[in-house]
Parts: sequence; structure tokens; C-alpha cells
Amino acid sequence: SLTVDQQTLVFTRNLQSRNEDFYISHLNENKDWSKAVDIGAPVNTAGNEGTAHISQDGRILLFAGCNRADGYGSCDIFYSVKTNSGWSEPQNMGDVINSAAWESQPCLSPDNKDLYFVSNRVGGFGGSDIYVSHLQNGHWSKPENLGADINTPGDESSPFIHADNQTLYFASNGWPGIGNVDLYYSRKNADGTWSKPVNLGYPINTIDHEIGRAS
Repeated sequence: SLTVDQQTLVFTRNLQSRNEDFYISHLNENKDWSKAVDIGAPVNTAGNEGTAHISQDGRILLFAGCNRADGYGSCDIFYSVKTNSGWSEPQNMGDVINSAAWESQPCLSPDNKDLYFVSNRVGGFGGSDIYVSHLQNGHWSKPENLGADINTPGDESSPFIHADNQTLYFASNGWPGIGNVDLYYSRKNADGTWSKPVNLGYPINTIDHEIGRAS
């Protein structure tokens, strides 16, 4: 996950005999990436951290944590805030966002006011759907399923909202495609609905499995 200035990169690494952890690298003056370093505690734990998303301003780190003592079930979405002394203790986003089902793959809009994520909760269109929650008066709203304009009876995953805050990229095996799972984009209409998803086509998509994130 890149910040909007493309100077900071956060990614997941799985070393032998260890669960997944987050590493961070910065672009230096010579346009070379610094050696990636473990973000460390309190974000990384002995458990599994995955699907990191750093906000475009670099201040907020969202991720999925699974089977934690402070979780609501399966995988939940957590966040940590960058401070002068490092990353804050991760906080569960609460039972408005998380449920007893699987929640993962968070992505914040460029203004940090819309949270897109994936869940297989009851009431969706398929196995996993994309949802959005809006920050209103300091509180996150009840998540809304993006509906049949985006979600299908199959699986939708890996949402990413572009810096224009109008273009949503995601993976799906439910829309007509080239392979098993392909990458698509949709643009937000003036009335807030989403346009029919467009397959990114070859050579981005192939007969194989294309996806943005796992876990």
C-alpha cells in the first residue's frame, strides 16, 4: 500500500516459522527504496496481521487481524494512528464495522471519510461482498452493501478507491472476465450509484488468478 505521494510503502511479509507482519520502506532522495524494516510492536504481534492499507496522507494504518481476544469473530478490521513516538496501539473498529463474520481488506478514501472493506456477512449478494461506511460526526455509519452495481453472486474483493475518490478498483470472479478472478474498475455516478464494472483486460488480466490482496 502506497501513500499518495508515493514516498512510503507498507507491505506484508511472511518469514519462515512466523506469521505475517508488516514492513515499511521509504523512497529516498536518489529514488531508491530504503531497506524494509519491521513496523514492530504494537502493530505487529505474535499473531497474524494482513491486508495493510496506509491512508493516502500516511497517518492511518488499517489492517485485518484474525481470531484476536478483542475481536468479534473470524477476522476484524483494526486501525493504528501515526504519532510522534511511532504507531499507536491498534484499535478494533468496533461492532458497527466488524461482526461475527469475516471482515478484511480495508481501504480509506483520500479524505479518510469513507471506509471500503470486504465481508461475507449474512445478507450479501454472494460469498464476499464490498461494503462502505461513512464517517459522520466522528462516528462510522452502518456499512452499506455496494449493491448489484458492484457485487455479484460470486466473490468481490480487494477494493481500492483512487485518489480522485470516484474510481473504485476491485477483484471479482462474478463479472464476465478472462480468467478465474480478474481486476475491474467502476466510476461513481453523479447520483452516487456505480457504473457497470469494466474489466481491465489483457495484459493486466490473464487466464489465471489476478487479485490485489489476500487474507
